[in-house]
Amino acid sequence: MLHRRRFLALGIATPFGSLAAFGSESAVLGDQTSSGGLETLMSQRGGWDLAVYRRILGAANEPKEGDAIVGVAAADEAERQMARQTLLATRLETIDLHPPFSDALLTMINSAVDPSKQRELSAWTFAQLKAALLSLPEPDLHQLRRGLTSDVIAVVVRLMTNEELIQLGSRLFNPLPGSKIGSRGYMGARIQPNSPTDHPDDIRWQVFDAFAYGVGDILVGTNPVSSEPASVLAVQNCLRDVLQTFELTDVLPHCVLSHIDVQSTVEQQAPGSTALWFQSIAGNDSANQTFDISVEKMRQHAAGRTGRFGLYFETGQGADFTNGHGHGVDMVIFESRKYGFARAL
Repeated sequence: MLHRRRFLALGIATPFGSLAAFGSESAVLGDQTSSGGLETLMSQRGGWDLAVYRRILGAANEPKEGDAIVGVAAADEAERQMARQTLLATRLETIDLHPPFSDALLTMINSAVDPSKQRELSAWTFAQLKAALLSLPEPDLHQLRRGLTSDVIAVVVRLMTNEELIQLGSRLFNPLPGSKIGSRGYMGARIQPNSPTDHPDDIRWQVFDAFAYGVGDILVGTNPVSSEPASVLAVQNCLRDVLQTFELTDVLPHCVLSHIDVQSTVEQQAPGSTALWFQSIAGNDSANQTFDISVEKMRQHAAGRTGRFGLYFETGQGADFTNGHGHGVDMVIFESRKYGFARAL
């Protein structure tokens, strides 16, 4: 019987060769880490070594099966701690100057960062950034994050424990404008009225059922069976009619989670039928091509959303790798870039 991890490993190239099985032939970092940070380490090696760099980034992560298959996971806990110590002593600008993978999406993401704030933070080490994140008051954290790139964020979170991440998350909030959603002490929910036949009656009664429990303040969003524009329009109209009946259209959006091109077509055919537009996004250009989107396409769609409700995204850590677009980079880097993509739009 072919083990799932063995199956995933077949044919996947890594910076250290092709993995024949999970965890095999992964080069051990050993003395390739440095208490002086990546700058010192690469200087000692005589130049920037991309394979070693990617491996140190991956080794600092908590164990992930995908990272191991790509060939960038730590061999053991001692190696993980060595990688983390190296990154803690590394300056933020070093990560920004040496992206582990470059494409048009990264260029877009970095262009959305405040350049003056980024320069102000450039000489900080990750140890300093981590300390600031865990000690500064919330208003200062919001100022700080304006100068942080997606890759810097991806690095610092792997240097924090679960308890530290929870501590940070309990102090930092980004509520939606004009709403309590996302604010301190507030929990919201999406209604997901799906139907195996996209039948409006089935969908409508599921919304009523959710309302009976007092949930559904974030979104009424259906995952459709059919992505044909006519079918998507029928579901859009069903959801909109319910919200209009309860006079909720100004505070609660609806969405049919078809491809964004289909939602655009529906809106063109029936103006006002859509509200929030959905799209799955990935963390690099080639992975986004599997979703039939690009930086330019998403910019065009975002520019056209001028009403109260804009765009809504879903990501999945590891989706880039599992779709064959890991590019030898750990999964946290690309997951962070997905959020940077959304922020830039």
